[in-house]
Order: sequence, then C-alpha cells, then structure tokens
Amino acid sequence: MSNPWDEEFHPSASARNTLQWAHEHGASTLGEAYDLLDQLEVSNDVPEVLGHDDTVDLMREELELGIELVGANADLTELL
Repeated sequence: MSNPWDEEFHPSASARNTLQWAHEHGASTLGEAYDLLDQLEVSNDVPEVLGHDDTVDLMREELELGIELVGANADLTELL
C-alpha cells in the first residue's frame, strides 16, 4: 500500500513536525491535526515544532492543501 503523501501531497519538514505534534496531542486524522493548529499557535511549542522560519499560518495553508488532496479523514499513522 502506497503512502497517500507520495503521489498527492509532499509535506514540508515543518508540516511533518506539526502532524507529529498533533498526533502526540490526540489527533488521529489530518482534519483533527488541522483543528489543533489553534492550540499549537498559543502553546510554547511553536519554536520547537516549526523552527524559526515557518509560522502556524503557513502550516494552516499546507494542511488545508493536504485536506483538499487526501481528505480530512486521512489517518495520521499512515501519513507520518
């Protein structure tokens, strides 16, 4: 079974870090990870998750594209 990211969406390193962070905070789907972006934005984890070059707004845009391409119900364990 191929990974849905391979053919349809290629997340940046920051997006993969964001998805991992969301998974650690209880998200099991891409849509749930997207919903946790507001929580990430107000947390102290932003520099650790995104580094210094990316923003939560950029991650929001990237995850919106991922939702459009692979769907909100895409399982994070298959995407990580």
